[in-house]
Amino acid sequence: MDAVVKSAAVPMPAADPSDPIHLLCAADARYGGYAGIMLASVLRANPGESFDIHLLSDGVRAGDRRKLAPLVARAGSRLTVYDVVARLAGYSDGVGNHLSRTAYARLLIADLLPADLGRILYLDCDIICTGALRPLWQLGEQAGAIPLLGAVPDRTGERWKARLGLPADAPYFNSGVLLINLAVWRERDIAAKIIAWMATHPDKLALADQDAINACLWAEITPLADSWNLQIGLDSGPLPAARLNEAVLLHYTSAHKPWRFRFRGPGAEIFLRHKRQSPWRFKLPTFRLVYRLRKSLNKRLARWRLPSADQATISANRRAKASGP
Repeated sequence: MDAVVKSAAVPMPAADPSDPIHLLCAADARYGGYAGIMLASVLRANPGESFDIHLLSDGVRAGDRRKLAPLVARAGSRLTVYDVVARLAGYSDGVGNHLSRTAYARLLIADLLPADLGRILYLDCDIICTGALRPLWQLGEQAGAIPLLGAVPDRTGERWKARLGLPADAPYFNSGVLLINLAVWRERDIAAKIIAWMATHPDKLALADQDAINACLWAEITPLADSWNLQIGLDSGPLPAARLNEAVLLHYTSAHKPWRFRFRGPGAEIFLRHKRQSPWRFKLPTFRLVYRLRKSLNKRLARWRLPSADQATISANRRAKASGP
């Protein structure tokens, strides 16, 4: 299903300040630093490139914002921060998995982003960039190449399709990297369609809006080569070491993140190298015990906060085994 030529074989074009790559990410207080590390890797891997970075902030700490602003400015790019705390008030964190309500922030882009912006490239915070992004961005310029949405199939997708009722031959996509035709997204009010599906099928939501995106749009998503979203989570199965060097975007899927204490999964050294080269070089690792305590607390708070009609969502999330986007 590889439909994209690997960027390693494509010369990096000269940067054009009048044609920046519009990059979207979302983070909360816990993930602000990791969004910074991801963006630092993007800027380092794309020297001289021009980016317009759109950060959806669900309470990103002031200290992280203070580090991010000069980092972006020194690279000759621009940063816009959108406060989405109030607009996400109706959403809850995932129960029984690592997902937070910030995962839903990208559903707000039709109203938040500039009206004349025709496309956007979304990246999750748990990604490291090692190569040029301009070839991926330029796919959106080719007539009909990305009619609505471009994404990479999920390496563990088969386990989620039956729960969503997708056809056996349907692909299931990972939503960690999305090349979005924003003009069509707005015109067809795609976010409203996804939100309506979530409201109707709360029992099927285990991986936040990734499930809803697949349920609603799987037949309209353009498959991208996995070099644009090489999923290297511990539950994604083994990969030859050479694949990590060939990919442009490494995605540390599942709950076992590379910022954990003594993380030894695929790409551990790559993440540490980029972290040390970023303003977050002294950020302390997280510990599994703290993660498990926080998850347990979130489960109890969710049971207390959610009305009884939403208990089916809790049951679905319990069945999700700490894997996903």
